[in-house]
Amino acid sequence: MSGDVHVRFRERLGGRFPGATRLVIVVKGTRAHAETIREACRGFLEGGLKLTLNMEKTHITHVNDGFVFLGHRIIRKRGPRGRMRPVTTIPWEKYRGFAARLTQQLSGNYSMNRMDLLESLNRQIVGWAAFYQYTDYTATLFRRLDRVVFWKFGHWLARKYRRGFRSLMRDHIRAPEPGRAKTWVMQGQNSRGWYGAVALRRLVTSRKGRFTWRNPSENPYVHHARRDTPYHRVEI
Repeated sequence: MSGDVHVRFRERLGGRFPGATRLVIVVKGTRAHAETIREACRGFLEGGLKLTLNMEKTHITHVNDGFVFLGHRIIRKRGPRGRMRPVTTIPWEKYRGFAARLTQQLSGNYSMNRMDLLESLNRQIVGWAAFYQYTDYTATLFRRLDRVVFWKFGHWLARKYRRGFRSLMRDHIRAPEPGRAKTWVMQGQNSRGWYGAVALRRLVTSRKGRFTWRNPSENPYVHHARRDTPYHRVEI
């Protein structure tokens, strides 16, 4: 739908917030059935809700071909038992974009405090791992990103301190905890005055969640609840 980004809403008495603007409609049938349902939705949105359906962003695709929705690629594949099942994976474009941002950050900023840089990298790695913790087939991309960050951070240290890569590895590569894989472990003081040791996080050791499908007790898009506060009244 148009207006799904850069939209500002103003709360007022009796104001109504619009529902979700990014939807996936699953159709069990032919492409003609899907096109009919799309036209019916378009008529409801434009006629009843006075919203414009962006036809350039509204695609009809087969689940076996997959599609990207909210940063996840959803596709139906054959599982280990031979049955077809839908899975969610990390889009290749998201992987390349994240790797490019980390590479750019480690390609300069040689005057930056190394502890601040390491903390910044860890925050991004932890956030990315949490966002994709319920996706399938993450091991390959996680290992690739770990290699990129490991070597880029090592070269950043070598450029900053004008030291050889091997000598840096002898001083700073070790296991942060017993039983953990070796990684960069830096000790020093950050710009906020905190002194201690920080280890470079690895995506392959991040938490992996298990997605469990739950059917809602009622349709959240047709349920209307009124909330009254001393400041404003909003119908959702």
